[in-house]
Amino acid sequence: MTATIRPLTRDEIGSAELWPLLWEATGVEADALPWVRDVELPRLDVIGCFDPGIVGFAASTVTGGAVVLRYIAVDPDRRGQGIGQKLIDAVRRAHSALPVRTDADAEAIGFYADVGFEFETVGPADRPRYACTAPPLGDPADLTLAAYRAGALLYIQTTPIGSGLSPLAAALVAQARPGGSVLELGTGPGRDADALEAAGLVVDRTDAAAPFVTLQRAAGHAGRLLDVRAPDFGGPYDAVFANAVLLHVPRAQLRGVLATALRATVPGGAIAASFKEGDGDGWSTHKLAAPRHYTYWRAEALGEAFRAAGWREIEVTDITAPGAADRWLGVIARRPASARRGR
Repeated sequence: MTATIRPLTRDEIGSAELWPLLWEATGVEADALPWVRDVELPRLDVIGCFDPGIVGFAASTVTGGAVVLRYIAVDPDRRGQGIGQKLIDAVRRAHSALPVRTDADAEAIGFYADVGFEFETVGPADRPRYACTAPPLGDPADLTLAAYRAGALLYIQTTPIGSGLSPLAAALVAQARPGGSVLELGTGPGRDADALEAAGLVVDRTDAAAPFVTLQRAAGHAGRLLDVRAPDFGGPYDAVFANAVLLHVPRAQLRGVLATALRATVPGGAIAASFKEGDGDGWSTHKLAAPRHYTYWRAEALGEAFRAAGWREIEVTDITAPGAADRWLGVIARRPASARRGR
């Protein structure tokens, strides 16, 4: 018989068949198991592997932009048969846009490494524990774009309308000639584009999420679809503007995107872009129910990425608004006045 994986019913969660697996997974004393079974498990997503009875189970929950794997266990007599891998795969497929996180001791870390988790030590040297993370199954950029497409209306509703120029937009206006052309990557609701046009610039509004482009066209603007991963942005423009957009580009791909932006500007043209400050990358469901992927940057590394793409006169400054939950970096740079273009 082929093993099958499906959600456990309430009766199966409370069955004697699951009891030894639950004990194996939790590591708690027997008198604490009823609380786990009767109070905690009903609040979690619990799946079981059947062959034909329950030979393994996993319990997880979604929180903080990730799937947290709380418990997993396989019948000791069935270990080494791929059941644990099947359970992990099922958890990841159920939430393919999210990373899966758990913690493990030294005895279990080999299993998590074998089924696709990366890990770092978080406990003391004499009693090490490990924070384990399995990445989302989908491409982070595609999943982030899908989140914007599905949640465009919610994003518009939760984005302050604002008035006047944002600090990043003001910095670009100071760099651009009056009446100059600006390519905006990721127009979204159009707040920055409105402010830039009010300041005398001509804005080409673009976005990779069709609902935002539709919104711009309905408002009388010539919006167009453009993904920042495209090999050509058009132009040339006097400037490129990307507020809270390029922070979704994976670190290894940013140089290529910046080089494309360089080719889209006239010699001496400018770019203005903003990024979240920090280390590594991560997922967030803030403002949207679906997760978006972020790459965090430090000022020095960000400047190096722009320089490697061919930009010069690079200025990286703190543009964090008072009371903001995150730290933000703004970048202003220029394409060299010579005819040489980035590669």
